[in-house]
Amino acid sequence: MIELKNIGKTYENKGQNIEALKEMSFKFKKGEITGIIGYSGAGKSTLLRCINLLEIPSSGEVIIDGINLNTLDAKKLRETRKKIGMIFQHFNLMKSRSVSKNIAYPLKGSGFSKKDIDERVDELLDLVGLKDKKNSYPSQLSGGQKQRVAIARALANRPNLILCDEATSALDPETTESILKLLKKINNDLGVTIILITHQMEVIKEICDSVIVMEDGCVKEEGEVVEIFSRPKTPITKRFLSSIFNNDKSQSYLENIDLKKNQKIVQLSYVGNNTEEAYISRISRDYEVDASILFGNIQIIKETPIGNMVVKLGGAESSILGSIDYLNDNKIYTEVLKDGRKTV
Repeated sequence: MIELKNIGKTYENKGQNIEALKEMSFKFKKGEITGIIGYSGAGKSTLLRCINLLEIPSSGEVIIDGINLNTLDAKKLRETRKKIGMIFQHFNLMKSRSVSKNIAYPLKGSGFSKKDIDERVDELLDLVGLKDKKNSYPSQLSGGQKQRVAIARALANRPNLILCDEATSALDPETTESILKLLKKINNDLGVTIILITHQMEVIKEICDSVIVMEDGCVKEEGEVVEIFSRPKTPITKRFLSSIFNNDKSQSYLENIDLKKNQKIVQLSYVGNNTEEAYISRISRDYEVDASILFGNIQIIKETPIGNMVVKLGGAESSILGSIDYLNDNKIYTEVLKDGRKTV
């Protein structure tokens, strides 16, 4: 279990104090992949580096498996960090060392024999699919291969926790997908807890179990991925999700639609089995509402279908409100995006 208690970080810049993190508290579940998402300047990297005390928090405590890292002396902190692997955006490989020596570097001074180190390196090369690159140098590798070496290096000491600092943002989409699959495999097969930061909601969608949304050094929203994707509560989360559900284009389209006084445009969000039900037909029939589907899609998140649909509802006000109540009662969450009575 990783727990952060009231973590704050303040920098001084030209005589001014800048709060990068503002009294943040939460727990990361063991064995899960947690994504931390936010725009540049949100405090994501600072938070990640506070977890292993590469950045010393100005306030608060970092507790890992019952150990308060803030209370450790330098030697014990170094020992604890051996069980925390870190993967960086730009790989941070040593150019003058071969792939095998880059992977072996964290084991330097560990007391292992050369044979043990060689066997561990071979094991990790096999895991990341680079057995044929053992004697190559970083300059001879693609970006995806470099990141695989970095992942192998992070695993050298058999860590319980891996921290990923924008591990895929320097990679093309196809390579990103392969790296995410590798991280998921490591999580599943080795049970390693992974905390990753990103500005891409697609990354969260692909491999994360839970997500923390950050803005201005604060947590704006957190929860399981399916919950956050199906029912976002804050504006920043909705902005991130717009890239998944194409809401940006939808919004400009909706702004140009002229509504009659007896019409509303409503967004529907639904999860799981609800994606298979004919609720639109039902409200048209039972509530005498004219329902026109403007657009919609379904995403599969953690093997759960999550749907978003925008419909235009027309009819008597009481009928429209009754149909909306019916949808909400059936766990189809609704939001009125545009109301003809307010725009005419």
